[in-house]
Amino acid sequence: MRVRFKIGEQPAGAFALAVGLIVLGGTTGCDTGFGQPCDLPKTPQIRQACQETNDQADAGDGIQTASKPSCALKNYAGCETRICLVYRGSSPFCSERCSGDSDCEGNAVCRPLLGDLDLDQTACQATGDGFVPECYCVRQGDLND
Repeated sequence: MRVRFKIGEQPAGAFALAVGLIVLGGTTGCDTGFGQPCDLPKTPQIRQACQETNDQADAGDGIQTASKPSCALKNYAGCETRICLVYRGSSPFCSERCSGDSDCEGNAVCRPLLGDLDLDQTACQATGDGFVPECYCVRQGDLND
């Protein structure tokens, strides 16, 4: 069976499909990929910089310390945000640079890559001498880990 249409005429089904796609596209918003898991490369340098370690203290007092590293891989092709972040030993996820909580999606917060958890938002803002701290959007669940 052949169906023919005159030039400029569209079947009713095609019109309904086009309207459905426009409505669907309008309701989903823009997904940046923030918070999606990402895989770190398996190189020794990345493992050393981004994986949790247990170190024996040199003083010989038997104290063990655990470090929870933070690292950001920039221009990471596996994330739409182009940044794969490990925050204080978290599982790697796609993140974004920020200068305040309002730059982050959902209930994520803006935190410096290095520093204490309880720093206020001014810790991520540029200083008078031109220094811009390296801050990233962090998922709420990764703040307590």
